[in-house]
Amino acid sequence: MVTEQEVDAIGQTLVDPRQPLQARFRALFTLRGLGGPGAIAWISQAFGDDSALLKHELAYCLGQMQDARAIPVLVDVLQDTRQEPMVRHEAGEALGAIGDPEVLELLKQYSSDPVIEVAETCQLAVRRLEWLQQHGGEPAAGPYLSVDPAPPAEERNVGRLREALLDESRPLFERYRAMFALRNAGGEEAALALAEGLHCGSALFRHEVGYVLADTGAAMAQTSGRKAQRHRTGVYGEPAESLSLPLFQRSADDR
Repeated sequence: MVTEQEVDAIGQTLVDPRQPLQARFRALFTLRGLGGPGAIAWISQAFGDDSALLKHELAYCLGQMQDARAIPVLVDVLQDTRQEPMVRHEAGEALGAIGDPEVLELLKQYSSDPVIEVAETCQLAVRRLEWLQQHGGEPAAGPYLSVDPAPPAEERNVGRLREALLDESRPLFERYRAMFALRNAGGEEAALALAEGLHCGSALFRHEVGYVLADTGAAMAQTSGRKAQRHRTGVYGEPAESLSLPLFQRSADDR
């Protein structure tokens, strides 16, 4: 049993900008694993940091914890236009991951945010919450221990999933469902289909493809990740993370 003092010691590492980023990330994911109000409080404190990548991961962890006590700070981050788009985007996604319908109207409001990545993320979160209401709760557990922005599609044919993934005329939620079904299917054919998604128009979509390729652990993810770095990456560190790179690239128009 971890004591309150031990949680505080881990939290102090997280919020200390003098600590190496690697140590702070380790503290963050330790707090995520521990859970509880103390962990949420420490993670919430770190949103004042200068590192956009760290703040992105703070929001991600709060969403994965699925604890409604994190909703107020995530709402604040989403609404704070001084925060980087990548951070606001992840706060919106985290609110969807928690799955509490109390934020549905707020997410609908931010579905028309002038920052397209924030708007698209909130649209996805709205669809996820509506799906949860229609289906009576979370989808069945898959092979990956993550709370995803969309449940996997029921389709199992990789060719048809690829078509849905790459069809930019389809709703983004449907394409995300195809994406996570391909991830769960695994194998070379599915990974190659996912890699094609790195050439799609939506920066948010490419970001999620990078995350999913990292999840699959497929060897071709490294090549795909390098190619992805030629795209606009202002709100997206996933291809770099899939290569285990500590740096977060930002394009000139996002600086």
